[in-house]
Parts: sequence; C-alpha cells; structure tokens
Amino acid sequence: MNRSLRMNILAGALGMFWLCAPLGAPLPLLMQAVEASATQLGILSAAWQIAMLAQIPSAFLAESQARRKPLWAATAILHRILWATPALLPWLLPDHRPLWPALLIAALGLSNLLANVGTASWQSWMADIVPPASAGRFWAIRQMLLSVGLIAGTALYGWLLDHTPTPNAPFLGFQWVFGLCSLLGIADILVHCLVEEPPHRPVPAATPWYQRLRLPFQTPGFPTLTAAMAAWIGAQSLLGYTLALPGFFSMVHLRETFGASYSQASLVFIAAALGAILFTPWLGPWMDRAGAQNVLSRLVFIGPLTMAGWWLAPAGSFQIGSFTLPKAIPCVAFAALFQGAAYTGTLLCQFRLTQMYTPSEGRTVAMAVHWSLTGIAGASGALAAGLLKDTLPSHGFSALGAHWQSYDLLVLIHLLLAWSVALPLCNKLAFSRSAPQ
Repeated sequence: MNRSLRMNILAGALGMFWLCAPLGAPLPLLMQAVEASATQLGILSAAWQIAMLAQIPSAFLAESQARRKPLWAATAILHRILWATPALLPWLLPDHRPLWPALLIAALGLSNLLANVGTASWQSWMADIVPPASAGRFWAIRQMLLSVGLIAGTALYGWLLDHTPTPNAPFLGFQWVFGLCSLLGIADILVHCLVEEPPHRPVPAATPWYQRLRLPFQTPGFPTLTAAMAAWIGAQSLLGYTLALPGFFSMVHLRETFGASYSQASLVFIAAALGAILFTPWLGPWMDRAGAQNVLSRLVFIGPLTMAGWWLAPAGSFQIGSFTLPKAIPCVAFAALFQGAAYTGTLLCQFRLTQMYTPSEGRTVAMAVHWSLTGIAGASGALAAGLLKDTLPSHGFSALGAHWQSYDLLVLIHLLLAWSVALPLCNKLAFSRSAPQ
C-alpha cells in the first residue's frame, strides 16, 4: 500500500508538467495569440467543467467492470495525446489560422471529455487505497510535493514561451510547451498504472439507474456538500481559476491590462503553487484534527479576501538595470501566495469530504454525481465571465467614482457569490451534528 501511495505521488508530479499548461499561462495566452474572443476563451474554460458530466455514464460502466484501472488508463492516455494539438496545428494547417481557435476548442474539449470518463473511477480508486485516519495528511503531503513539479513546469514553460519563438516561427514556444506537456502527461498515466487497485464494491446490477443516482443524496451531508462546492467552483470559474489555481481570464488580464510577458504572468501562477507548498504541511494535520468541514468553512471565508490583490494592483512598471517589470506583478504575486494556500486548501477539503460523504457501495457513481454537478456550476461561471468580458468595453468603464476593468467586476461578483451562497452552506456542513469523521 505504501508503495502504491508513493507511485501515486510520483505519477502526479509528472502530471503537473501537463497540468500547468492548460491551467496556467500557456493555454489562455495561446488563445489570445490566435486571436480568440473572450467568449471563445470562456467556452474553452467551460468545456473543462461541463465535461465532468461524462463521469456519470462512465461511472455506471466502471461499476459494471471487475476493475477500474483499464478503462481509466485507456481514456486518460487518449486525453493526454490530444494535448499535442497546439503543437501540431502550425505544421498541419499553417495557412488556416482563423480556424485554429475552433479547432483548439474542439480537440481540447474532446480531451477533457475523455479525461472525465476515467475521473470518477480514479476518485473512488483513491478513496479505497488512502487510509481514512491519515487521509488529510496524505493529501496535504501529496499536494505539497506536486506543487514543486507545478512550479518547475511553469518556470520552464514561461522561459520557453519568451525565448524560443522566432520571426519565422512565432508559435514555436507554444509548440515546445504543448509537445512536452502531452509527453509528460502520458508518462504520468503510465507510472500510475503501477498503483495497486483494491477490489471495489459495486451496487447490485439489479438496482435501477435512477436509484443509483439518487442513492448519494440519501447520505446525510452529501446534498449540502455538493451545493456548497457548486457555488464555490462557480465563483472561482468566474475569475478563470481552475483546480484552485489562477489561469484563463486572470492570465489574459495580466497581459492585456498590465503588459506582462509570459514569464512574468507565470510568476503569479508559481506564487500560488508556492503558497500551496507552504500551507499544506499545516493543512493536513489541521484537517485530521479539526475536521475537513470546519477547515473548509474557514477557508471559504478567508479565500475571497485575498482577491483584493487584483484591485490593489498598480499600473505602470519599474526598471532595474535592463530588467522591466510591471508594478502589478509583485502585488498580485504576493496575494497569490495566500490565494494558493486558501484555494488549494478548499480543494483538498473537497477531496476529503467526498470520501467521507459518499457511500462505500456505488462510490464511483456517487463521486461522478458530485463532480458533475459542480462541473456544471463551473462551466456556467466560465461562460458567464467570457460573455461579460465581451460585452463590457475593453478599455474599462467608470462606476461608483472609480475606473473598473471587466476583471475587477468579476472579482466583486466572485466575492459576493462565495460569501452569500457557498459560505452559509459550508457553515451548515461544519455545524451538522451528523458529520462523519
């Protein structure tokens, strides 16, 4: 078992070199480089979330199989192969650049769909092999080590984007980034195939499908957890945050509003990952001691406060020798340290609570239901943000005696949604007398 947990962490560290491409600066800045609209960017971000609906039919399929690993591995490898699409388009269709945004959305949307075919199986698989008594500590240690890989990948990709393009090959940096992210992402899946898979306990096949979908809602706490996380993830998606990390609209905002380079925008992503590294050694014991419900409630209150860094970011730049840096980068990066801690903490609490609030029988379907519903909320937030950005003037607007960028308004909506909807539901979960441990 210990060997399997170590292999899980090693595979995840490799996977971070894949993850920082779609969730960090490379993907949203690629879409900006191919002149995709904010609505198209919102559709791509929403595709990541709405693809979670694939977890429900795939969970039924997985629970009819004796093992979960084969289905997960086959779909996950295909999913990672498709992330080489941005590397291939400049070679395959160099004279059809207007088609690139639509082709990227289609290929990467299909990739996300394939990824989610295996996600519920992976979630229930991990819930079965991670000992409940030390689950909080394991997920925290895992996240800390994976964040090191995330930082390394982000720094490497930022350097490649700034230094490898040439006048004759302006997309060469993106080709290097997405070629590497696809290869290392496949390596992640192959290594994870070495993780032991315990037998799972499927619901009897005679149980009607609608009863299997309804079963998790009969577990105390599951409906509240799902509603709370739907509101929370929807609020994050408004800002382009996915899996608790800044991306999409936040990266484009840094480049459009403050003139940040690829490497400079990546510094914010790195700061968020560093915040997770510094916080997670404290988070695991805190979750095991105080309960993930209580920790989640506190982090959902604290997290939105850190978003004030986007409002405080100053315009202009300063120069040290030949080095020029937008003044916004240090401000936003400092705030991102705390964002990475708080928002990654909520994600780990969600992992822990889905293990606690799903029944052992039919757990794969129960987890698919939870992540699918939260995915719909995330897709709604991302699509709404894209439409809003395209509706508002690109140069900003004046209101309440201040000049606002569209992203500033999204931060305000995020804060209101988090505190008025997600936080009360998290508090209800924390104060529930029937909360499992």
